[in-house]
Amino acid sequence: MTKRGLHIRNLEYMITTSCDLACPGCDRFIDHGHAFVEKFEDIVSNMEQWFKRLDPDHVTIIGGEPLLHPRIYDILTEARRIFDHAVIEVYTNAFLLPKRPKIFNVLKKIGNAKVSCSLHNKNPKYRDIVERNLHQAFYSKGKWFETSPNTHTCDTVVLEVTDPTQGGWYDYRKEVDGVLKPWNDNDPTSSYKNCGVNIYPIIYKNKLYKCPPISMVRTHLTKNFMLEDKDWQPYLKYEGLDPDVDEKELEKFVKNIYEPHSICAMCPANPVLKPQEEAVVKNVKI
Repeated sequence: MTKRGLHIRNLEYMITTSCDLACPGCDRFIDHGHAFVEKFEDIVSNMEQWFKRLDPDHVTIIGGEPLLHPRIYDILTEARRIFDHAVIEVYTNAFLLPKRPKIFNVLKKIGNAKVSCSLHNKNPKYRDIVERNLHQAFYSKGKWFETSPNTHTCDTVVLEVTDPTQGGWYDYRKEVDGVLKPWNDNDPTSSYKNCGVNIYPIIYKNKLYKCPPISMVRTHLTKNFMLEDKDWQPYLKYEGLDPDVDEKELEKFVKNIYEPHSICAMCPANPVLKPQEEAVVKNVKI
């Protein structure tokens, strides 16, 4: 029997930074036009490497918009094979569901699966599109039972819909003269305590990061020629872990998932919760 890695509750795997939405204040800079799609063969190889090091209860396939990946069905199937006893979740905005008509069948086949649909636009015409897509892809197939508010279950598939436009959102970075800057509140304990994604380590380009906000800092600063920006220097020093990381260092990382880190100062110590601003919807006709 294959030896499992260190136990963790959650693990996100970012298969693409491309998205058909531009959601203001995205925790990973996705709204600033990054376009990376990981090769399927690399995803499988990387997952197999990380399974030897980490044993997550919950694996989320995320983007960007993960349904943009042309081999999303195969990715979900391989995620189940590799992380055999974890919940396998796909996190989507649902606009591309008509182009992925087999998604429900794939999720039923792999079992112990979840779909998280996040609404990022209040325009009723866009909401009607999402509602129709969810109905066609999921609710019209099988018997669904409401298990909690905004959550339904059919067989071993869970569908949850969340709506950040109704509140509970905050800016992970601040804008100064049109340039994105870290908050630098110098209170990482409070920043961690008030963070909405503080227990979700993420793999991006086969490196493991403490949280989504730190994962794409270097990518964004490189694209925008900001690697010398003095405000970002403390956070550029943070580097994700490779799969062959020393066991003691990995143990330290796992323990720190549930504790503040100096990089937490990048995000606000006392965030002001608000409805998320309107997302720009790309390539959708209404």
